[in-house]
Amino acid sequence: MRGSRAAVRGWVGWRAGCAILLGLLSAQPAAAQNASPEALKAEVVYRLLMFVTWPADRELAGRPLQLCTVGEGRMDSALQSLAGRPIRHLTVDVRHQARADQLAGCHLLYLPTPQPALRPVLADLPVLVISDVAVMLEQGAMINLQIEDGRIVFDVDLDAARRVGLAISTKLLRLARYVRHQTTSP
Repeated sequence: MRGSRAAVRGWVGWRAGCAILLGLLSAQPAAAQNASPEALKAEVVYRLLMFVTWPADRELAGRPLQLCTVGEGRMDSALQSLAGRPIRHLTVDVRHQARADQLAGCHLLYLPTPQPALRPVLADLPVLVISDVAVMLEQGAMINLQIEDGRIVFDVDLDAARRVGLAISTKLLRLARYVRHQTTSP
């Protein structure tokens, strides 16, 4: 009985998370008037993190979930608002990284502009790369946020995420506008 209650609570929690994410992606006009696009995107980034799993050695209890930024971007201050918030058994820590060799400890990298020099550095690291620049899905981003018809939508490169050992929940994939995934035949 106790196990089934825990399963129901877990299911309800996931449904609530999906509902919250869906509400944010819809960006109701009243909410959009009260918050900047950057603040809404930062909140969507936070909600997206709930549906991504890193390799076990990267999700150790007591260690922070490192959300990193590079370059000068309009999202830096909005992303700073996520510092200290919980994601499962981790707490978000936001850092601005000045050099590519500092990215190994990152769980998420938010790229405000294309950074071709970072592609080889990130190729084998379990780092979720997110951007809000339309061409970035073609240049190494795994999730790309866009504003379309007054709401935030996102595209996912599932193959790129899987190549570095990240698992993205199907619940999140169902909410994506577009999912890039090569189908392989047996």
